[in-house]
Amino acid sequence: MTGIDERGFAYTLDALLALIPVFIVIFGVSNLAVSPESHNHIYFSQKAQDTMDLMTQYREGGGMSVLETLSTTLKSGNNSKLCVDKAGEIASNFLDKNMPGQEYLLTEENQLNGEILAGALELKNAENVATASRNCGNYTYRIYVR
Repeated sequence: MTGIDERGFAYTLDALLALIPVFIVIFGVSNLAVSPESHNHIYFSQKAQDTMDLMTQYREGGGMSVLETLSTTLKSGNNSKLCVDKAGEIASNFLDKNMPGQEYLLTEENQLNGEILAGALELKNAENVATASRNCGNYTYRIYVR
């Protein structure tokens, strides 16, 4: 080999050897385990969003969506206790059917100041609770999922 060929080979070998630590770092970072808590939070966040989307879009028999039905029920009775109970029953039936075995809490934030409509979930000291909210008319519904 001539002098130029030897220097080119040396530079190439040096560059290849320099890449070894880079590959070690890349493989090490890509194999890091994500904590189970992180997976749970992502799952619950997605579940909360999906549930609110379903309540916004699902129309039984082509009628009103679940949230539209809740809003209409509440508005028809001027947010009376009887109407709140009826809306809660509608929401519970829908959520129990679509979220079997899941802990949830559905509230109305705007007109009823956070009153619970459906579900049973203790929010104090609760970990991995995800929320989603949607507006329908003058009502703002929030679901908590764990």
